[in-house]
Amino acid sequence: MTPLRQLQDLQAELASLKSLLQSTPADPLATPLLRGHVEDIEDRIRKLEANPPLTPATELFFREGAAFGTEGLEVTFASGVLESYQNMVSDHYSAKNYGKLRRFGRRRREAETQLFLTALPRASFGLQLSQKQVEDFVAATNLSDAMLQISLLVEATVESDATFERALAEYDARVFRPLKRFIETLHSSAGDCRIVTGFHETKLSPNQIADAYDRVSTADLEEETTILPGVFGGLLTNSWQFDFCPDGGDWIRGSLSDELSDSTVADWNLHYTSKLTLAELKISTVVTRTGKKKPGYVLLNLKPLNEPPKGLGTTPPPDQPTPPVPPARRPKRKFNLGEE
Repeated sequence: MTPLRQLQDLQAELASLKSLLQSTPADPLATPLLRGHVEDIEDRIRKLEANPPLTPATELFFREGAAFGTEGLEVTFASGVLESYQNMVSDHYSAKNYGKLRRFGRRRREAETQLFLTALPRASFGLQLSQKQVEDFVAATNLSDAMLQISLLVEATVESDATFERALAEYDARVFRPLKRFIETLHSSAGDCRIVTGFHETKLSPNQIADAYDRVSTADLEEETTILPGVFGGLLTNSWQFDFCPDGGDWIRGSLSDELSDSTVADWNLHYTSKLTLAELKISTVVTRTGKKKPGYVLLNLKPLNEPPKGLGTTPPPDQPTPPVPPARRPKRKFNLGEE
């Protein structure tokens, strides 16, 4: 059970005890027992609020649509919701804590985000997703944060275009695909949904889900690979984030490709920082229905930018490009700089 629902149960029990205490005539035996029980519940509430459980958990509740009262949930709907939610959490956790994601395939430390279906809460029909056992408290805390942030992202899709676009700027572009599937699955049900994570609750009515579907389904993810000259600003090897300033542009920050080795990264940081380079970048851009674009960058390769010596005339005017020389006609003779 999530901390919010534990708190709600304790608060309901406390309200009942206080009502009973006020309506019951004073009794030398029963009254002290009731007061002691009230104090015990109040103490448990204080402890819960100060130190919530470490186990990462989220509860998803569904009413009407694909849900059959409190008795069942349509299988394909449940499958779509579970798969897309797990992928959203895994993508965001990996990008946020390790700073690099491939377009497809496994994510770094993916096992740290593995969730299990651990209960079926009966307030409407619910699915409780949590880790089976917490072994790494730091990873568990990071996963709880990631699950809460995914709830906030889903919440942003129902509010407005501007809120949705601002929220997208805080997430890796790879999170967009499972988010889109999650909203599409909810919309197919025509029911409502509640997401409870930590002490936060997100409520989505059928009308709000329809608005979110219109907003998310019209957005699209565009990807391209390009090579840009500019200044390499260095990187952080722990988070695998890099800084790069393209010629004539502003500084950008992104993640390193998962294909890069630690030795390659260390060599770049040592020899190319603050120098002119050619950067091969994968740019992922989410385009929304208002035309706003949120780019994400992945550095695939980096090479030094070798400028030609001045005065050799090797750079042709823009309007008079030098035609390419066929390989067979290239002169084999080497010229010295002072030769006429």
